Amino acid sequence: MNLLRLKLAIIAVFVAWLLPLAEVSAKNQPVDIVFTLDLSGSTNGLIDDVRDNIWGMNNELTRLYPNADIRFAVVGYSRPSFGSKNQFVKVISPFTSNIDFIATELYKLKPNIEKGDQYVGAAIRASLDMLSWSHEKNAVKQIFLTGNGSVFLGAFDVVESCDLAKEKGITVNSLYCYSSLRAKEISGWYKISEITGGKSIDVKVHKRLPDYATVTDFNRLQMLATELNKTYIYYGKEGRDKFKAMVSNEKNVLNARHSAFEDLLYHKISDRFQGKQSDWDLVDYLKSRNGNLKNVDARLLPDSLKNINPEQLLTKLMILQERRSYLLSQIRQLLPFDRQDKLTAYFNSKQSDSDMIFDRQVMMVVKDEMQSDLAAN
Repeated sequence: MNLLRLKLAIIAVFVAWLLPLAEVSAKNQPVDIVFTLDLSGSTNGLIDDVRDNIWGMNNELTRLYPNADIRFAVVGYSRPSFGSKNQFVKVISPFTSNIDFIATELYKLKPNIEKGDQYVGAAIRASLDMLSWSHEKNAVKQIFLTGNGSVFLGAFDVVESCDLAKEKGITVNSLYCYSSLRAKEISGWYKISEITGGKSIDVKVHKRLPDYATVTDFNRLQMLATELNKTYIYYGKEGRDKFKAMVSNEKNVLNARHSAFEDLLYHKISDRFQGKQSDWDLVDYLKSRNGNLKNVDARLLPDSLKNINPEQLLTKLMILQERRSYLLSQIRQLLPFDRQDKLTAYFNSKQSDSDMIFDRQVMMVVKDEMQSDLAAN
C-alpha cells in the first residue's frame, strides 16, 4: 500500500510539473482560423452553421487555451453579388478576435441564394493573399474550405493555390458539403487537403447535435441581458452602429438556439469583452480615462444626453457602472465559469454523433493541431 501511495505521489508531481510547461508552450501562441465558405445555392444554410456557432467555437478554444491569441476570418465565394471581376470571392471579415464583428457581418448576408459559380482556386488564393496571417513560427494557421462542386473551375489553378498555401505553412482542410454528385467531385477536394496536409471531411448543412442549454430560467437570462444592454452608452462616429450591432446580434441569435444565446452571453461577460469597448461605450471609456470626459463630443451622444452638463453625465455613468457590475454578477450566477467545462464534456460524450457536423469537425481539427504543437514544443 505504501509503495502504491509513493507511485501515485510521484505521478502527481510529474503531472503538476508538466502542466506549467504546457501553459508556457501555449502562451501567446497565434491561432489563425479562416472559414472559406461556398455561399451558392447548393450550400444554402451553411452560413447559419457558422454564425450560430461562432461564439461557441471561440468560447471552447479560449477555455482550453486561455493564453492563445485566437483570430477568425471569413471569406465567401460563389455569390454573383461578389462580382465576376473578383472571381465571385469576397473577404467578409478580416482576421479579428472581435467575434461580435464577425457575427454582425455574417448577419448582413442573406442565408439563401440562387446558384453561383464556384471558383475554388480563387477562393483559396484570396484567403492566402487578402488576409494578414501571423508570421510567428509557432502559429497555427488553418483554412476550412467548405462547399461542393468541381474545384477546377475559374482562372486560378487550384493546385497552384494549394502549393502556395503549403509554402506559407497554411493548412487547407476541405469540408465537402454532401451532395448527390459527391462521387464525381470528391477527388478534387481530397487533392486539396492532400497537398497542404489538411483533413478531408464530409459535412452536412444544418446537421447539429441536440441543443444543450445549461440555464433553466431562460426568461430571467433574457431579462438580465436586456437590462445589461441599457448600461451601454454609445459615443463617437461609429458608436451608434456598434451599439445597434450588439443589440441586433442578440436579437438574431435568439432565433437560433438557446445554447447559442448562452454562448454569446458567456463571451460577453468574459474578460475578453468586458472593459474592452472603450472605443464606443462611455462606461468603459470612463474607466479607461479615470473619469476624464473632456474629449467626448456631446454632439455624438444619444439624444437624451446631448444637453446635460459634464457633471450630470459623469454621475449617470457612475450609476450605470454600478448597475452593470450588479447585472454581470447576476448573469454569472446563471452562466458560471464552469459552464464551458460542462459543455465541452457534453461534446466529448457525443463524439460518435458528431460526424458531418460543421462546428464539431472544425473543433476536432483545431484542437488536434494545437495539441500536436504543444507536444512538439
